[in-house]
Amino acid sequence: MDYHEAADVLTGLQQRRPKLGVETTTRMLAHLDDPHASIDCVQIAGSNGKGSTARMLEQILDDAGLRVGLFTSPGLNGFREQIRVEGRTIAKQHVSKYVERLNPCLETLRADNDEPTHFEALTAVSLAHFEAMDVDIAILEVGIGGRYDATSAVDPIASAVTSVSLEHTELLGETVDVIARDKAQVAPKEAPLITGTTGDALAAIREETDVITVGGGSGMEVEMEIITLRRIL
Repeated sequence: MDYHEAADVLTGLQQRRPKLGVETTTRMLAHLDDPHASIDCVQIAGSNGKGSTARMLEQILDDAGLRVGLFTSPGLNGFREQIRVEGRTIAKQHVSKYVERLNPCLETLRADNDEPTHFEALTAVSLAHFEAMDVDIAILEVGIGGRYDATSAVDPIASAVTSVSLEHTELLGETVDVIARDKAQVAPKEAPLITGTTGDALAAIREETDVITVGGGSGMEVEMEIITLRRIL
């Protein structure tokens, strides 16, 4: 499979579908021999600031001498820029290799009326790439919400929710506290969730998990979130 064929496979997948949950992503990862099982992952969720937070964390961990994988969304100039290792975009030949491996699973999922979205498939490709590139840590920017996002197929060692506001209410809920509870599901099992939320959102998240609260929205405060996360790592 050449790159253009692989790209067509990925871009030809649906953008959204009514089914919620990580089961489909988990099936793709299993087909790829569970690459996420050997990777330390950090999830970054939030209504605003998650992309910049993920990139700042990438820089801090890189400065600390770690080999860092970064998965972000959306890609402004194509999906390849969403998957990076040590700042370098995934190579075309790697996209071809992973999609060729994944394609039989995509066919099976279609036959089961369970075709994944583009984002779900790209999440699986990113984790396969991070394993192959032997990263020390992978930073995953959550797509939408937290509970049912494809990135939640991993078991993170640390997570953050940068902020919560009304967004994607048809999927996440119609109030800030309901949306906050959804995003709080990215919390690691054995560590507190880092959050810069306040008010009803913070109260709702505290009902779901232990938290470390930092910041409040400014650039300096977001940087404090990153420093706090780095200490946990």
